[in-house]
Amino acid sequence: MPVTDNKSKTFRVRFEKTAAMKYISHLDLNRLFARSLARAQIEAEYSEGFNPHPKIAFASALSLGIESLCEFADVKIKGNRTGAEILMQTKGAFPPGINILEVYEPATDFKNIDRARFHIFVKPEGFGPGELEELFSGAVVVEKRPGVVVDLKDYICEIAISQSQKDGSLLIDSVLKTNREMFLNPENIIKAVNSKFSAGDYFIRKIETYNHHNAVFR
Repeated sequence: MPVTDNKSKTFRVRFEKTAAMKYISHLDLNRLFARSLARAQIEAEYSEGFNPHPKIAFASALSLGIESLCEFADVKIKGNRTGAEILMQTKGAFPPGINILEVYEPATDFKNIDRARFHIFVKPEGFGPGELEELFSGAVVVEKRPGVVVDLKDYICEIAISQSQKDGSLLIDSVLKTNREMFLNPENIIKAVNSKFSAGDYFIRKIETYNHHNAVFR
């Protein structure tokens, strides 16, 4: 039965967004969370007004097609529960591809997020690690969005390139600025590669999120 205690508390949900779920939009993810919490009989607090909606805030919007092992949502939940109890209730309530990892009371704000690590896998066509290392060793100018041209070196905190001995694919291991003042979509790394070479097929996975002190964000 839903909890009837009207007191509410904010909980942070850390989750993975993988497989087919990487193709759902930010708006659809919000709706999915609301439905899944209701299915788990977890009563979220709702906003007031003509169109009330559950108080769910996501750390950031992830571009379609990018997987993530470290997404965050803050949810206001009614009742006297612990994070561990809420985590247990979510089992089986979310669809495959949304894997709830932790539920806890947050000690920091999303504004403390500064950067994120992405693994970008590309199938090279006529180039290797050396060429990419040279490309990213200096200025890399791309159109970040229509009408906005930037030098990626201002947004790249770390970058390393390695090649798989198994299939020859390249791994671009990059830590990119993702704060409110400086935010780089990892798709811009692919833009940079394609400005000189052909990346072919590629795949992007978000691995970890960090704060301004380069510590893992929680």
